Amino acid sequence: MKIDINKIKELRNITGISIIECKKALIETKGNIHNAINYIKKYLKIESIKKLNNETKEGLILDYVVKDFGILLEINCQTDFVTKSTHFINFGNEILNYVIKNNQKNINTIKKIFDQKRIELIGLLKENIFINRLEYIKGNFIGKYIHHSRRIGIIIKSDINNQLLMKKISMHIAMLKPEYIQEKDIPSTIINKEYELQKNIAIKKNKPKIIIKKIIEGRIKKFINNITLYNQKFLLDNNKTIFNVLNENKMKILSFLCLEIGTDLIKN
Repeated sequence: MKIDINKIKELRNITGISIIECKKALIETKGNIHNAINYIKKYLKIESIKKLNNETKEGLILDYVVKDFGILLEINCQTDFVTKSTHFINFGNEILNYVIKNNQKNINTIKKIFDQKRIELIGLLKENIFINRLEYIKGNFIGKYIHHSRRIGIIIKSDINNQLLMKKISMHIAMLKPEYIQEKDIPSTIINKEYELQKNIAIKKNKPKIIIKKIIEGRIKKFINNITLYNQKFLLDNNKTIFNVLNENKMKILSFLCLEIGTDLIKN
C-alpha cells in the first residue's frame, strides 16, 4: 500500500517515532492517522513490557534550584546514547516541573503519575526507563553543582548567599565525596568500628603499647579527616582545609546532598 509522505511526516511529528514505524502503522491502519496513533500506542506498550526487566545503569541527574529550594532527580536508562535523547531529557524536566508546580515530592507518587508516559517512552526509545530518586533541600541559601555529564549533582545549604563559593564547595564534594560535614556528625558506631579495625591492625605490629596507641590515634584522625567536609583539604587550594576557606568567608555549610548515578545517596 502506498502511503502519502505528508501523512508519514504528520504522524512522526505527533508521535516522535521513526519514519519506518510511522509508515508501518499507516499501512496497518490503511492510512488513517487517528487509528495509526492508537496502533502505535498499543505497539509501544507491548515493546515496553518486553524491556521492563532490563538493567538501567546509565542515566541523568536533573536539577531545579532557586535561592531557597533545590531538587535533584535521577532518571535511569540502559545506555549512554539514550541519556542524550531530547525525549529522555524532556521526560525528566516534565517530572521536575510537575514536582514544583504541585509541590509533590513523594517519589512513589511520582512514579505512579508518570508510569504511563514512562511506558510510552520505553517503547519509543527501545530501552527500559526508570524514575529512580528524588531528593531536595530547603533553606535560606541554596547552591549547586551539576557535572557536565549530568551523572552527579550536588546541592548545598549555607548561612550566607555566596553563590560562587557554594559552587566551588559543591564541586569539591562532587570530587572527594565527604560523608559528613563535621566530626560531631559522625555516628559513634562508625568511629568505634574504625577504632577496632585499626586496633587489630596495630596490635599485629608487635610494638609497645604507647606506640600502638599513637598509631591508632593517628589513623583515626586521618579517617575522620577523609570523611568530613570541614577537615578535607580544599580541592582548589590544598594549603587550606574547607574549614579554613569557610572561616575566611564567614560562611557555614548547614547541609548537603550528593546524588550520583549508580552510587548510594550522600545526605547530611
